[in-house]
Amino acid sequence: MTASSLAPEFSLIMERFLSLSERVAENWEEDKAETSPELLIRAAEQLHDMMAHLGEDDRAMQEDIDIDQCCDYGLHLFDEQSDLALRCGLDDIAEQIEDLCFPFCLWATRHHATISHLQPVVNALARKANALRDPGALSSLFTQVNEIMDALDERIRQDIDSNDPMRPWRVLLLNRAMIATRSFQPVLIDTAYLDIVNYLPHEASGFFENAMEQMDLVGYPHHVKVIVETWCQRYGSRPTLH
Repeated sequence: MTASSLAPEFSLIMERFLSLSERVAENWEEDKAETSPELLIRAAEQLHDMMAHLGEDDRAMQEDIDIDQCCDYGLHLFDEQSDLALRCGLDDIAEQIEDLCFPFCLWATRHHATISHLQPVVNALARKANALRDPGALSSLFTQVNEIMDALDERIRQDIDSNDPMRPWRVLLLNRAMIATRSFQPVLIDTAYLDIVNYLPHEASGFFENAMEQMDLVGYPHHVKVIVETWCQRYGSRPTLH
């Protein structure tokens, strides 16, 4: 996929962000706040003008852009505007703005950005995954999550703050494993479950036992139940009955 083919996607993301931001601006009443919807809109417009050049053929122009910095800045802009929407009581608008973090992050990843601000991306991913039912769509989403995981800053992977259950790295791994399970694809399930064991070893037992309980509640295909049962028997703390 070429950079130019990604440019329209980026423009649509930014257009959507600016449109939603106008709704926030219309409802904003705090005069003494450190920031405002209008300031974030202007910052986003400047970012758009700068990053739109990534879709052009002028390589010299592209080399002048720090894609890591731009990606981090963009995600923070989305995150801040979403927070301002919440402060206005616009909960739905806040979610819609935050939801843009996922496609924006994916776009930046495909331009070789390193992702260091993961929290709003994980929030957006969770809602996106919950809205999908088709196994094929979930398989595609799993592939996109892998793209983002491959682009993460190494400090996130090191999972330094391992005592925080809401840390983005942990939530991402768990959501990815649930997406894999619901895709019904054995390779995806095994891949995601192995990462649970490797990166969250102290939580693997509980995760697999919970996944096993979900098999009957939701009604998964037999081949998925067999896979989950195998992992549960291998790493669960309680024996699985046959």
